Amino acid sequence: MTEATSYPILYRVTATTELREGPGPDQKAIRTLPIDQVLVLAGDVAEGWLPVEAPSGQKGFAPAGLLRRQVAGAKAPQHVTETFPWRNVDRVNREPKMLHPAFRNKALRTVARLNAEGIPFGIYEGMRGPWRQNHLYASGRSRTGRILTPVRAFESLHQFGLAADFVLALEGRWSWDADEGQARMWDRLHAVGADEGLVSKPGETPHLQLADVNIEDLRAGRLPPNTDPAWTTAYTWMVQSWDGKPSGPPLK
Repeated sequence: MTEATSYPILYRVTATTELREGPGPDQKAIRTLPIDQVLVLAGDVAEGWLPVEAPSGQKGFAPAGLLRRQVAGAKAPQHVTETFPWRNVDRVNREPKMLHPAFRNKALRTVARLNAEGIPFGIYEGMRGPWRQNHLYASGRSRTGRILTPVRAFESLHQFGLAADFVLALEGRWSWDADEGQARMWDRLHAVGADEGLVSKPGETPHLQLADVNIEDLRAGRLPPNTDPAWTTAYTWMVQSWDGKPSGPPLK
């Protein structure tokens, strides 16, 4: 396995304050630190003040009482009361039980290894219904917004439970921040994922999927073996319920 490396200790600003040149309110203010700004610890703690680095690269001191340490925020799988929420295109499905076992175990090991290193990734979205996939595809095309995905329904491994989006989970908030210190965390996500047999896609930093699978095989109904009831129930319901375009794969 890939060896863990040293990663920055992160703090979040809980109330607007100032980054100062030295540890004290009488020190010259360098810049304002807005609420929810994520900072990197940059040295030894002074009395009541933390030496930090802002995303811009500026270093200074901020009052410890207005900073909160960020810790791994990924939670263990919880029971999903609405088992199949996928017709709601704005609803994200994070239930690991609905992932294909061939991918699920690798994804959960990836999260567990990163969390053990203090890198707070969680599974933001796992198995994705074709309704939501086409909704995302429409962004920047048939509806306003930026381009979100190059593929339509059943052209993504998300519909087969063989892919997930991994995002930093900071105290219950999802963060896609990749500036400065956080950028190395995304690199570590890809490294640990690769070590577990997952691959990333160019231009889709949070996305990891099972290696060595072919979308044409999946669309033809040739799926990885060793399924389980949780995945089979979810996948079967989704394919049988889909009446849109492109058409779904055959059930065998």
